[in-house]
Amino acid sequence: MRICWAVQSHKLAAILVATLASIASSESIAVADDIKTAPTAQSVEPATGVQIGTGINWFSLPSWAPRGPDFLGTGDSRVIDDGIGFGISLDLPLGQIGSQPLFLEWNGGIADLSSSSTDRTSLAGQNSLNFSLGNSANGRIDPSLLTASPIGTLPATATADVTFTDSASATGHTFLSDSSPAGGRVTHFASQTGVTGGSFAATLTNGSTQSAAAYAAYGDNTGFTLAATGDLSSSAFIDKRSEDAFVIDQELLLGAPIDLQGGWTVTPKFGPMYRSIDRDVDFRRTLRITANQPGIVVPEVGFTQTDELDARYVGAIAELAVTQALQPDLSVSFDARLGGAYLHSRYRSHYSAILPTMTTGPFDFISETRDDASLLAGLGAGLRYAPKENVVIGLDTGVNFVNKVPTIDYVADAGGGVSPTIGMSHAIDYNVSVNVTWRF
Repeated sequence: MRICWAVQSHKLAAILVATLASIASSESIAVADDIKTAPTAQSVEPATGVQIGTGINWFSLPSWAPRGPDFLGTGDSRVIDDGIGFGISLDLPLGQIGSQPLFLEWNGGIADLSSSSTDRTSLAGQNSLNFSLGNSANGRIDPSLLTASPIGTLPATATADVTFTDSASATGHTFLSDSSPAGGRVTHFASQTGVTGGSFAATLTNGSTQSAAAYAAYGDNTGFTLAATGDLSSSAFIDKRSEDAFVIDQELLLGAPIDLQGGWTVTPKFGPMYRSIDRDVDFRRTLRITANQPGIVVPEVGFTQTDELDARYVGAIAELAVTQALQPDLSVSFDARLGGAYLHSRYRSHYSAILPTMTTGPFDFISETRDDASLLAGLGAGLRYAPKENVVIGLDTGVNFVNKVPTIDYVADAGGGVSPTIGMSHAIDYNVSVNVTWRF
């Protein structure tokens, strides 16, 4: 379970409304959208209802990775997570159409769908690493001095040489060279810090395993470069993803219940809707190097990618709810929803370099927007129990589908790399909620 986000087509806390209608004789049954009670006589005003509820949602959503699928291999994968939501609803009686009441229903909800995950990718089997972000002209790793002896060679030797001139014109130079005979082991690392950037170098030699590796990195607020060579089996990438995701729903629906025979009530509803979805995703990828000697910790280097992907839905939704009274204080309901919305998406992104003594300022800023149209649909079912005349307890379940949800695609750019752009995928959510309604 990793990514946490969804469009809640089915309201988390559905409105509990009421209608009292004569069905066959003098018996009256309380049923309407999600339990709405109306008076037996037209001279009595319909009750106003307030509902408060909370629930759990399971989401299947598109995800995206830093630097695209060519780097992490998980771009646009489908992931599932759950989250807690809170909703409140209010219905206001407006009058009557014939013998049936007319009401205005407002539904509001907020959900915190934040999540986090950590993955480890070993570099065992690799003998070289070259990676860069942003501008690589702010430093240099001398390829002739980034060396490591082949596995099985004695003595095991490694060298690393890195220089930098950061964006504030501060300079630094680090050179390491180590050798281990049979039975010897060396773990050597050093770093330098300028004004806006810095550098890092490390060498590992092991005469017992007859292996060696060399690492070098530099970066500032314009870019980051990392290189390594030799036996990299003691190294691994640690990927951490944390996401703050919030969904806010607003609906304003006009409805009128229609009483049928046998205790059935059909309630059509229609009105405007608004949704905001804010996703702030922080990726952190660092290189972890395991020292040859116990108790020695080699500093990590890497980068962070901060993404903000926001969506705004403005449209209209239509709903048809059907309720059946099982007993005077117990009923079931079913509903179907269909709607459409204008979708405005906004994406912002930047990188920062991670060095042993600092995290640099951001670089490679990206800002993009996209407009689209989205279809929303959903099905739901509920159970209502009224322990008191003015109190109703409800249980709702539902499944919802949104055919367009913004995600991030990576496309080839003119420089031979990849650039992020807003793409569209779909989302499905399943939800269960418990709610309480007070009528007054």
